[in-house]
Amino acid sequence: MGTAGLRGPLVLALLMTVAAAVWAGGDAQAQLALGFESVATGLSSPLGVVHAGDGSGRLFIVEQTGRIRIHDGTQVQADPFLDVTTLITCCGERGLLGLAFHPDYATNGLFYVHYTNTAGNTAVARYRVSADPNVADPASAQVLLNVTQPPFTNHKGGQLAFGPDGYLYIGLGDGGSGGDPDNRAQNRGTLLGKLLRIDVDGGFPYAIPATNPFRNTQGALPEIWAYGLRNPWRFSFDRQTGDLFIADVGQSAREEVNFQPSTSPGGENYGWRRMEGTICFNPSTACNDGTLTLPILDYDHSLGCSITGGYRYRGRRFPQFAGRFFYGDFCSGRIWTATQSGQTWSTTQLLDTTLSITTFGEDEGGELYVAHYGSGSNGTLQRIVELTQSFALTVNRTGTGTGTVVSAPAGISCGSVCSQTFGMGATVTLTATPAAGSVFTGWSGGGCSGTGPCTVTVTGATTVSAAFSVPTVTLTVTRTGTGGGTITSAPSGIGCPVTCAAAYAPGTRVTLTAQADPGSSFGGWSGGGCSGTGTCIVTLSADTTATATFVFQGFVLSVSTMGQGSVSSNPGGISCGATCAATFTQGTTVTLTAVAAAGATFSGWSGACAGTTALCTLTMAGGRSVTATFATTFTGVFVDNPLAAGVTLVKAVHVTDLRLAIDRERARRSLAAFTWTDPVLVPGVTQVRGIHLAEMRTALTQIYQDAARTPPSYSDPAIAAGQTPVRASHIAELRSAVLALP
Repeated sequence: MGTAGLRGPLVLALLMTVAAAVWAGGDAQAQLALGFESVATGLSSPLGVVHAGDGSGRLFIVEQTGRIRIHDGTQVQADPFLDVTTLITCCGERGLLGLAFHPDYATNGLFYVHYTNTAGNTAVARYRVSADPNVADPASAQVLLNVTQPPFTNHKGGQLAFGPDGYLYIGLGDGGSGGDPDNRAQNRGTLLGKLLRIDVDGGFPYAIPATNPFRNTQGALPEIWAYGLRNPWRFSFDRQTGDLFIADVGQSAREEVNFQPSTSPGGENYGWRRMEGTICFNPSTACNDGTLTLPILDYDHSLGCSITGGYRYRGRRFPQFAGRFFYGDFCSGRIWTATQSGQTWSTTQLLDTTLSITTFGEDEGGELYVAHYGSGSNGTLQRIVELTQSFALTVNRTGTGTGTVVSAPAGISCGSVCSQTFGMGATVTLTATPAAGSVFTGWSGGGCSGTGPCTVTVTGATTVSAAFSVPTVTLTVTRTGTGGGTITSAPSGIGCPVTCAAAYAPGTRVTLTAQADPGSSFGGWSGGGCSGTGTCIVTLSADTTATATFVFQGFVLSVSTMGQGSVSSNPGGISCGATCAATFTQGTTVTLTAVAAAGATFSGWSGACAGTTALCTLTMAGGRSVTATFATTFTGVFVDNPLAAGVTLVKAVHVTDLRLAIDRERARRSLAAFTWTDPVLVPGVTQVRGIHLAEMRTALTQIYQDAARTPPSYSDPAIAAGQTPVRASHIAELRSAVLALP
């Protein structure tokens, strides 16, 4: 803002047709009707629009009267993000003037404000967001910078922005009055009339970046990045290149845009008060000694009186303007774009509006906004839009069938051309025609449904789907009878009892196969032209039902084994080492026998049988399931422990336990497996003999020798085969010897 007074209410007729070069497409010309889309109304003197860079899509609107408001993408929230009305002096060119979010705001929650305090001086303060992302914590305020202002109400600057280097840039005007009477802008001993650069992360309240140009210059303040500015009301960085644009409000003749490339080391003198724009001011002649950096653009006061800087466009909404710098004028409401060609800049007026343009804004996607100051509480926020944009209408064909889609007006003829561009607001009618052997089943997307013509009004990129399918007939299989079974089909589709109906193309030849469950038999087909007990072949010309009959034959006894062993039955039918089943008539008594494999012991039954004896007897009064478990490794616990000498009878399981324990210890020491006599000891059948005892003693002695330990001594050290009876004490000694191993 500058020397002009406030403008009147917003007039809504804001359209202006302008010509713009289509950069990406050569030298063709496109007529673009630019205008505004209302985003927010009822604002109190808005003069800043900032995004937080946190991915939320929110816009933060700075009201000069002291509040920061949030537009959440739908509306302006009732409660302010921050209210500093009690801390500021307002209005004119004072008040709450600037806002910048820390580059790491998404993680640290820090942001910075620029305002005129109640003493009339400039303050830059840091705040932190509260636990509520839509409310700042007012108690977190820490003032980082105070700048004493002269007793004038104008030229306070106000812009804050983080550069691509992560430093905070601060714009300060020359302190006011007219003509910079104290020549502050050229005096590097004051911060007024300058662009400052500070490091807010390097110390408190801030640090001076090592590359600031006047850090080590005597008489100069180290915060200064550039000088010779009258009132740099709005400046911005190009988000793609890092270049800096500074719009400096003029005195009474010229408004200017200054440019600083991203490679600049800083220190530029932009000329005020020696020059105003590209003309001399004070002195009135011979003002440029060659040390000044002149503006890239300026204009006289026939076009406006207070420049408002904007942004270099990097959005996607209108690619014709990519790389152009947008700026406007608070007094005239005009908006221009500037284009660079080498070292030369040219400008084109886009719009002549009735807006009092206090600021441009940029959202996270790079799209542009304009704030209208209004008069009191009728300020507005507008989004810049192209009202003659064209959008792609795309047709997708889905489903198992085929067909074509054509449009009126012409453009889409899908299969060959399935996407076409139509102008904003165009009404396009789509018609679907199925190919032979297919049917059109309906539309989806673009507001279309049903099977009639689809009419789309183009307001943005739109996709419509047309579904085509092949007509089908349904084959259904039912199961009847007292038994059970499954039915499968080729080609696939039927897997009954899970899937008992499937759709096929007319004329499909389907082969059905029936498989009776254990305890049932297949009794035959009926329906669908099928009969007998073989496969059923159905040629489909309409919906068809085939019936499979299963007959109950008896109850199924299922046996599974865990571990190394097998189970057999009497009467026969069961003989398995893993899983098997057999059918028995009702009331049949079946005896199962478990036999352990070499190196294993039978541990017991589960299911319809229980206990640890090798025999299980069942009477078949229904389906039964039995599991036989065999132990093939020592469990660490001996059966019948402790053995009572003279009381406990020595059994095969005692020897098997010890063999497993000895095998485990030999394997742990990488000793060769021991070859046992009678490797499978059947409980209740195999007699425990002296040779079994002698072998275990030998195998244990080898383990002790490998461990460099003295082998244990035993009672009855000489076992006479066929003469020395095996007693519980012999087994107990071996158990102790095993447990004593290191």
